[in-house]
Amino acid sequence: MIAGYLDRLAGALGFDRSLARRVREEIEDHLQEAAAADPAADRLEAERRAIVRCGDPKAIAAEFAVIALARRSRRLGIGVLLVIAGVLVAMKARLAWYGAVQWLLCDDVKPLADVVGSIDAYAFLTSMIVAAVGSAYARSRPIPSRLHPEYCRWLRRFRQICAVATGALALSVMSDAALTTIRLLATDPSSAFFVPIVTVVFEIAAAGLLVALIRDLARRTSSSAAMEKT
Repeated sequence: MIAGYLDRLAGALGFDRSLARRVREEIEDHLQEAAAADPAADRLEAERRAIVRCGDPKAIAAEFAVIALARRSRRLGIGVLLVIAGVLVAMKARLAWYGAVQWLLCDDVKPLADVVGSIDAYAFLTSMIVAAVGSAYARSRPIPSRLHPEYCRWLRRFRQICAVATGALALSVMSDAALTTIRLLATDPSSAFFVPIVTVVFEIAAAGLLVALIRDLARRTSSSAAMEKT
């Protein structure tokens, strides 16, 4: 009887296998303990009582889903800041490498590099400011008991803030890639190319990770909202 109940509970959370597994294990322990403590001699009757006390599996799944969404949104808010910090470290490392190998720009490309550099700086500053706002926004609302429409709208606004920060970061990364390309094309190929290329690849991967995380939160929100309606 408990197994069937747990199957229904895990099925309601099928869109998130890791969450379904954790919830199933937690609820199973609770039900087994409740059934073992029940004075009824009939084991099936004890399990039935424990299940009744536990409640509707879909309602429980909805509660766990909204808690998971709230935690993911807060982790995403922090994650955006950490990724931006990582990109900043990559930028600084690349500039330090240019100084160490005395890799200077040619005079004929400096005007173009200055324009791209200005775009890079403003885009990166924008990403930092918006990311800080997003991180604060993620913690500005208490976790609700269910995924009601208002909270879905709040999550959508949060994703939009993260998307703006990520878009600004992507523009900054593209500017970094352009600046690096300008330097590479103006210099004979050598082993010194390794550090700038690796740091730019890291920045691109970091921006791509944020895009994937934002899309994942949107997918989970949509799946949780659909579960809430059933």
